[in-house]
Amino acid sequence: MIVGRIKRKVKVMEYSVYSDFDMEQHKKTFINYLEVVIDENGKIMYAVPSHQEKLIKLACQKQKVTREELNAMCQKEYYFNFVTWLCKVSGACAVWNYHIEKYRLTERQIKALKALKDNGLYRGEI
Repeated sequence: MIVGRIKRKVKVMEYSVYSDFDMEQHKKTFINYLEVVIDENGKIMYAVPSHQEKLIKLACQKQKVTREELNAMCQKEYYFNFVTWLCKVSGACAVWNYHIEKYRLTERQIKALKALKDNGLYRGEI
């Protein structure tokens, strides 16, 4: 006796900037687009909603502070270069097609940048 069958709809998510970064999927999905952040361990993440906001989130997590506390920590010399300061306090770097904003790169970040470059995604200097 068959009681009944349950049909389940499986929602297939399309690859997007809200997905975890995947080099091959990125190349299939985007043309001439690279807006990512690389953490100090070399993990590549999409810069969503923006590089600055992603860096703020990472910095708050690393420093174990609120957004307000983080903003209060910023020295005056970085007021007009806030993204560089965020890179410094988060340990991450911000990457676009032809440019990287950083304070200092770790070996793992350099490896990730080389992988992006080898795959034709990053075209700037390392």
